[in-house]
Amino acid sequence: MTVMDAITQLQAIKPNQYDDETVIRWLSDLDGMLYREVVRDHENSEDIAHGPYDPEADMDTELMVQAPYSDIYIKYLSAQVDFNNAEYQRFNNSMVMFNMAFMAFADWYNRNNLPLQKHYVRT
Repeated sequence: MTVMDAITQLQAIKPNQYDDETVIRWLSDLDGMLYREVVRDHENSEDIAHGPYDPEADMDTELMVQAPYSDIYIKYLSAQVDFNNAEYQRFNNSMVMFNMAFMAFADWYNRNNLPLQKHYVRT
């Protein structure tokens, strides 16, 4: 999923008044958080691009999380729209959906990528 795909899907699912720059900032924040919380402590994590994204240059940039877990972006963006519209009931529901998507991605990533070995025992 690209930055533009995420924006297009969000507008189709949950039309809103937020400009692309705001939505791209939310995407950058999410990829940064996913990188810090899930990806960073695994082998080869330095090769994974994770933003921040520029509204002028990065519309065709691939986001960090790919299918079948890429719905995490739409769920997060939906929650941000709900929160910023002060629709707190919807926000709570959207966050539950986002948290489920986050855990599914984190579980998959942890199962399929070796953690960094930071501490070694010398004999």
